[in-house]
Amino acid sequence: MLMANLRQDQAQETKEKLLVQARKLFAEKGYANTSIRALAKSLDMSEGILYHHFSGGKREILAVMVQQGLAEVLMALNQKNHNLEQQPLAIVLATLYEMCEQLFNQSPELLKIIMRESDVMGLEEVHIIQNVIRSRIEWLANLLRQRCALGEVREMNFELSAQQFLAMSIQYALGKLLNMNVGYSLSKQQDRQAIVEHTLMLWAPIS
Repeated sequence: MLMANLRQDQAQETKEKLLVQARKLFAEKGYANTSIRALAKSLDMSEGILYHHFSGGKREILAVMVQQGLAEVLMALNQKNHNLEQQPLAIVLATLYEMCEQLFNQSPELLKIIMRESDVMGLEEVHIIQNVIRSRIEWLANLLRQRCALGEVREMNFELSAQQFLAMSIQYALGKLLNMNVGYSLSKQQDRQAIVEHTLMLWAPIS
């Protein structure tokens, strides 16, 4: 029993090493330019061992990498949701942008891979990404609906308003990945505050 558990732990450790190294290489060189041989060699590992853990080769590695990474991101976001729901709306919006910056800094390689390798990913990974984005829009739209009932924001298209607000974070992420100046930076508090204040002005109840 002890030996079986030890082998299981070793197998899991090897898989994690493969995923970490593949994430690094896919981000640096691209999925198409990273061969199984190069990946195995970078870890002083035989191709046979790699296929033992990922029989589907590169495609399976990419799928597991994206699915695990997005699951971690979604868990982190959902944990924050509960703490935010009772906060003033200005703090909620500012925190959403802060979380975007934190997630980018924590997972730049994963985000680069998702942006660049979308044509390689399967339907399941694309569906997971869509669900992550959709869940964020729905959460913010529901929160806006609640705040409207309290008189904090005006009656409006809540889904579209949530989508527009969150689109700024996607635009910012794209700008960072492409080293492109999009005119604002969510890493700067003054920029986040300016966007939040402008948004709240647009959403303010009509007197």
